[in-house]
Amino acid sequence: MTLTQALILGLLYYLANSPWPFGGLGNYAIIYRPMVLGLVVGFILGDPVTGTIIGATINLMYIGFISAGGSMPADMSLAGILGTALAISQGLEMNAALAVAVPLGLLGALVWVGKLTFNTVFVRLADRYVEEGKPEKVWIANILLPQMVLFLITAVPCFLAAYYGAGAIADLIASLGGNFLRILSIIGGMLPAVGIGMMLLAIYKGPARIFFFLGFLAAAFLGLKTLPLALIFLGITLLYIELKEGKDEGQAVEDVPIAETGALKASKLLEPKDVRSAWWKWMYYFQSAYNYERMQGIGFLHSMSPVLSRLYKDDPEEMKAAMRRHVEFFNTENATGSAVIGLVAAMEEQKKLGADLTDEAFTSIKTGLMGPLAGVGDTIWQAVMIPLMIVLFLGPAREGNIGAPILYSALFFALYYAYGYWLLKLGYNKGSEAILNLMENKAINKVIVGAGIMGAAVMGGLVSQYVNVKTAIQFPMGGENVFSLQTDFFDALVPGLLSLLLTLGAYALLKRGWKAQYVILLVIAIAVIGGLVGIF
Repeated sequence: MTLTQALILGLLYYLANSPWPFGGLGNYAIIYRPMVLGLVVGFILGDPVTGTIIGATINLMYIGFISAGGSMPADMSLAGILGTALAISQGLEMNAALAVAVPLGLLGALVWVGKLTFNTVFVRLADRYVEEGKPEKVWIANILLPQMVLFLITAVPCFLAAYYGAGAIADLIASLGGNFLRILSIIGGMLPAVGIGMMLLAIYKGPARIFFFLGFLAAAFLGLKTLPLALIFLGITLLYIELKEGKDEGQAVEDVPIAETGALKASKLLEPKDVRSAWWKWMYYFQSAYNYERMQGIGFLHSMSPVLSRLYKDDPEEMKAAMRRHVEFFNTENATGSAVIGLVAAMEEQKKLGADLTDEAFTSIKTGLMGPLAGVGDTIWQAVMIPLMIVLFLGPAREGNIGAPILYSALFFALYYAYGYWLLKLGYNKGSEAILNLMENKAINKVIVGAGIMGAAVMGGLVSQYVNVKTAIQFPMGGENVFSLQTDFFDALVPGLLSLLLTLGAYALLKRGWKAQYVILLVIAIAVIGGLVGIF
């Protein structure tokens, strides 16, 4: 690997964790994903097809990856970048690359902790700008300084690891010999069970449990690939939802305590571009200065700066008061949270027009909505839509189709931003009542339930296709005949049965409260011991 290639890989790791070029969660769902990163790393190293295949293989481990409430159990972007780079530059086999990538992902989680810790320093700077009544300076505390820190803790270590560490890791692997690579391959074949188990935590409930097994059996006995499996179960899911139309499959969102906001007036002080600018700042920089003290508080204030500048530019004291109420603690899913941006913009406009809106009313609205919107948003996007879209394009990507990660990225970006902009307009034009009505609408529950059912079926298919657990145990039957426990028993009974049992075992441990890291370590231990003694 050349110095230039290593430098570009370091920059890529920074971009995967920064707001650029797709925005906050846009990056998290696009170039943060190993399937997409594999393609980019492949282009950098001159082999995009192999990079796509390796990245998609690594992505199997993280298919059920969910980050909520400021937690980040592993860094899939570092695993995707260094795992793919190592596999291409050193010629590692796919499962071995996966086994090497996973520990790197666990190590990368330290970057997330460091980011939230260091960014706490910038809360004081944001508070200073609030007391100065300078919304135009908030970007320094929200973007400039936090991104400089992020660059140092991401680009530099990744560059060093790519340039010096990859060769060292490869030399170590070569010195350990072929048996070590065989065990790495066993580990790599078993680890996707943990990723799928994580996904099942969100969707393995109600009727989805039956569809999970149906999807597994369809893939195991009929040999269906991911895309035809998804299309078939899409039709089955729509039929099921239609037959269950008269029943409520979900739970309505709990009532949210919201202060009286007074009658809204028809007058407008804000230009459409002010509201759009606030939304773009929110979608791109909502977590740019994410920190343990205020979470998205600085990002929320920064997003409101176009609105506040328009309304209070000639009233310094009101400007300071408005900035104080928007630098408070805030944390939600950002596309769904677009509704709060629109609603608060409308409230600020009405306050300027004379509506009786206290600081407590703003706090009530924001704290009352951020929890339910986070629950709905994380469920729709992190637990359902992103994994489902990844699954749909994972099969072609593993076959070397470089168009798969590109199409996934374009489709996600279009859907996610259209959804966020719609909620922005809803919040600004209709107010809190419309948002709550939407959240309580049974149609939303049907979409979530239906997507969960379809996702469970496809997950079942993935177990058959991508979790690879095979026993090497054989019994002599006299002469040259042997009885293979794998071929003559398990495969004859249900192909992929051991893979299914391992996945369900990982799911059971995760459901009992085991951390994903501990389940990963347990699976690795089982693979190593089983490989050494000849069980696998």
